[in-house]
Amino acid sequence: MDSVETQFSNNTIDIATLPNFEQVAMNPVRAKLLTKHLLQTGVWFLLIIAFGVFMYFQKEVLVGSIISGILMLFLIFMVFNFIKKQPRYAYAIREKDLIYKRGFLLSKSTVVSFNRIQHVSISRSLLDKWLDLSTLKIFTAGGSGSDVKIPGLDPIIAEKLKETLAGKIANENG
Repeated sequence: MDSVETQFSNNTIDIATLPNFEQVAMNPVRAKLLTKHLLQTGVWFLLIIAFGVFMYFQKEVLVGSIISGILMLFLIFMVFNFIKKQPRYAYAIREKDLIYKRGFLLSKSTVVSFNRIQHVSISRSLLDKWLDLSTLKIFTAGGSGSDVKIPGLDPIIAEKLKETLAGKIANENG
């Protein structure tokens, strides 16, 4: 048998020539996502009020008041965080990948190449249906569960994104 020698090449890439994903025009999610987060937080707020009332009628009024106060401060922080975070939810689809940005205190950007995507699904909770929202879930190779979740999408847009990504996946893998 003849052995065929191939020459291995692994040249360095000039970082300055790489595209800057932060300059891409991003699509925001729907403002109703803030409403969803505030409604969910409101449920916890009511539970903490109920806990505080319950503890008021117990012997440990001071302990209940301190716990309720700490929990209320945490909920106030969560509401502040949701309000600040809402305008930062954004996504974009480029020729070869998807970009998703989110976060206020801890901002995060995720770039997922189409050749890494295994499948895409859409989920809608009861609250999502009531607010006319959808969450696009993107599952990538090697991940457990969905690796990217884009909440707060219009259901029609979510379906279009799902179909577009499915087409891109088929082109990448086909």
